[in-house]
Amino acid sequence: MKKTVLLVVLVIFTFTVYGQEYMVPKNVKFENKEDYAAYEPQVKETINWLLATSLGKEANKRTEANAFLIMWLTGTPDVSINVNTDILPFIKKSPELLIPFIAGCIKYSLENNYSKDNILLNKAGIETIVAFYRNNRGYLKKDDNIEKYEKLMEKGKLEEDIRKKIAKTLKN
Repeated sequence: MKKTVLLVVLVIFTFTVYGQEYMVPKNVKFENKEDYAAYEPQVKETINWLLATSLGKEANKRTEANAFLIMWLTGTPDVSINVNTDILPFIKKSPELLIPFIAGCIKYSLENNYSKDNILLNKAGIETIVAFYRNNRGYLKKDDNIEKYEKLMEKGKLEEDIRKKIAKTLKN
């Protein structure tokens, strides 16, 4: 009996989670601050979809979702990201990782009272990249820079590394 109940719960959960297909917001108009805030649930949904969907799937939808996310980010007054190229050496080899990085930063900011802490935003972006890289190894080139970040995360030294890179950039 317990196995039957567990199976029914699992089937319902699976249908609920995977039965709902993500739709890229259409006919979006951002005219004032409130418009951006009103779309935050769709932004979070877009981020979750982008990060959960393999690079090899639904290329057109991914392009549209990327465009929506960037359009929202470039106009919202509440979230800002300072992209530091010293932290993103892998972008030259794998430019498709820029959006997951940005998505991780946005998600962190939204979940942390619109944080503008550059260190923590970049840390969240890198953590997102590492997870995305792990999940998309079949679609991405091997990248020693991302694997170094993975090791820094395991050692609990990622934030320290980012702090040093940002400080170095500010000195130059």
